[in-house]
Amino acid sequence: MRRLIRLVVIGCMALTSGPYAFPSDAQGSVDAIIAIVNDEVITNKDLQDYIRQTHASMVAQGIAQDKIQAMMEELQADGLEQLIQDKLILSHANTIEIKVREKLVDDRIASIKAKYPSEQVFLTALVSNGATMTDLRNKILEQLKIKFVIDHEIRSQVFVNPQEVTDFYEQNSNQFRQGRRINLDSIYIAFLDDPANARRRADEALALIKEKQDFREVASQYSDTPSIGMVEEGQFVPSIEEEVFRMRLDQVSEPIETDKGIYIFKLKGEIPPATLELDEVRGKIYDILYHQKFQQRFERWLQKLKSKAYVEIKP
Repeated sequence: MRRLIRLVVIGCMALTSGPYAFPSDAQGSVDAIIAIVNDEVITNKDLQDYIRQTHASMVAQGIAQDKIQAMMEELQADGLEQLIQDKLILSHANTIEIKVREKLVDDRIASIKAKYPSEQVFLTALVSNGATMTDLRNKILEQLKIKFVIDHEIRSQVFVNPQEVTDFYEQNSNQFRQGRRINLDSIYIAFLDDPANARRRADEALALIKEKQDFREVASQYSDTPSIGMVEEGQFVPSIEEEVFRMRLDQVSEPIETDKGIYIFKLKGEIPPATLELDEVRGKIYDILYHQKFQQRFERWLQKLKSKAYVEIKP
């Protein structure tokens, strides 16, 4: 599935500063030929550019850091293989004459520029990454072709019928079971650089609550964070979980210390364990089945492209 995410991400390519480390086998001469795909050669520089552009694109789009890290680790391990796969897909797109309107490329460039404070900052980023506007346009054009051919030959052929959704639900009902949930009002006072002061403030807050002042009013005066709200068993660290899940309705806890601060909780309500109804998870199941079918069809289609192509990886 990461490969499919990567195809979409690079299709939205943007620029950012900051190099990324390249695989050890890409550290030789930048002109060295490392693979041949049909009649196209791939050099060390092609691979380096591919990894750099992938990283730049994900950062510029605000992709979560853990996902970026996972993708970069994958590229470090098999970047050449993934680059070859992209070349095969693009070659097929060109063979069947997939066309991309210039306006789509223009719109994509405009959306990339909009991420920068000004035109000059955008151009500076472009140059600092060793690219030109022509390079950018060509890259966007290629990746839109890849997206369109996948949409045309794979996505349009994937169907999930209602009975499949029902069967999945019945066979995997344990996946849709929710544990006991509780609704908590909370006060959190951070230690910062003065734990003693935090403890004093927590005692003050608790004293006001015991004097029958409204918990939320006290929270508005003392809490450093919003109220926690609804939580399920297993979401807290054990030391807190043991306390809050044995509280009674409307009970207020004593101050509970963590490494970084102090909590005071009030139990507002609870929901017993239950299995979600089919209608509540129908969309989620559809997405699971759709992605499974999409991935299976994509892998078969890709293997077919490989079987018809000439691919040589240089030692």
